[in-house]
Amino acid sequence: MWTILALVLSFQVFALESFEKLTNVKILRVLPNNIVAVNRGLEDGMSRHDHAKFSNDMAGYSSRAICVKTSMNLSYWKLYRIPESEAFSLDYVYTITGMADKEIPSPLSDLRNEVIHIEDEKKVEKKDKGPDPFLIKSDLPQILTRNDLPDFDQAKKNQSVFQGYFDKEQFNKDLDHFKVSVFASPFVKQSMNESQSLRYGLRGLNAGKKYNLLTELEQQETKLKDPITKESASTKTTNGRIQFTINALKPSVSSLSLIHYNAQYFTKLGTPSSHWQFGPLGMTWHLRRKKSWEVMDFSYIPLYDVRQTEIQKNGSVSSVKESGIRHGLRFGLKKRINEKVAFENHFWVRPFQDPASWEIETDNLNLVNDLKFIFNLTNHLFFDYNFSYQKDKLWNTLSGLPDRNTINSINIRYDFSLF
Repeated sequence: MWTILALVLSFQVFALESFEKLTNVKILRVLPNNIVAVNRGLEDGMSRHDHAKFSNDMAGYSSRAICVKTSMNLSYWKLYRIPESEAFSLDYVYTITGMADKEIPSPLSDLRNEVIHIEDEKKVEKKDKGPDPFLIKSDLPQILTRNDLPDFDQAKKNQSVFQGYFDKEQFNKDLDHFKVSVFASPFVKQSMNESQSLRYGLRGLNAGKKYNLLTELEQQETKLKDPITKESASTKTTNGRIQFTINALKPSVSSLSLIHYNAQYFTKLGTPSSHWQFGPLGMTWHLRRKKSWEVMDFSYIPLYDVRQTEIQKNGSVSSVKESGIRHGLRFGLKKRINEKVAFENHFWVRPFQDPASWEIETDNLNLVNDLKFIFNLTNHLFFDYNFSYQKDKLWNTLSGLPDRNTINSINIRYDFSLF
């Protein structure tokens, strides 16, 4: 596993970073379907799937675009959100500014999974001026509404972080395209109890410009060998999560709110019977990313932790309830290896703090590392390999179970739009 991870980390992919600017860009040819060829390619850091904004000194903002193909010294861009077609001319010199992938509208995100055949591609040369420079077609209405505005005045960006913290109109727009994933794992194996399981569930999320909502519900049914009595048993695990994010409170800072639920029955007793973690408000810092990484961020969120565990002693069952504060620390990475394969890893460590003494228990970390390789089979069908490492002191102190667990699973996932 670590060998595979090392190979992934060493794989270099060049791409245009968010806010990175490339000047002196010329349009060499205008092709059908609002595709343009420009004089910058792989040697300039351009990569397929790059998302960027085109602008020039004469017309200002011109368009947003997604890179659909690259060569060493050329790249082809699919233009969208074009207020005026006259903003494009072979006589202008452009600046390309990188934009985050989360800014891509949901209907256009499928372009990242399609292979677009460029018409008349072989005729594109650096000195070829092409035919009519005004083949670009506007895709915006003549009268723009507030939500259609492609950019904001820089002075507004510098206003207070909390001014306009919640925009109902933008919130409704961001939730218009809510996607649902249904998944099943025909193979799941855990180290703790030598079990093989069936795992299934659903996940809902949106790719909003400002507001992101994630919901997850997962059920796992298991036949296992009890690690204490060595007897066979059946068990069930339930996990649920709701996560809400407000993007770009500042250019590199977003908010994070979280509710997490977990219940595990390794035998007939709940270990835990219920475990809630509430995080009303935390922060995510988007770190300066290398060109090969799509996501690199660090989060902190204080969590109110309530855990109830059933214990059997002298033939009777009692319930133990513990509550306190956990300091949630998360480091996240996501990397697109190629057009069909992606990699992501989320590392959570949540040390416990006793509200009575304010002492932080450095050995009670509720640690989870979740590693996933994602294989895109079609536009909507995915094959995932998931490796999870867990460490929880309370499994041992409360129930006599090992305090470490590893889970290997293979998931088949299907994504579709709810609305």
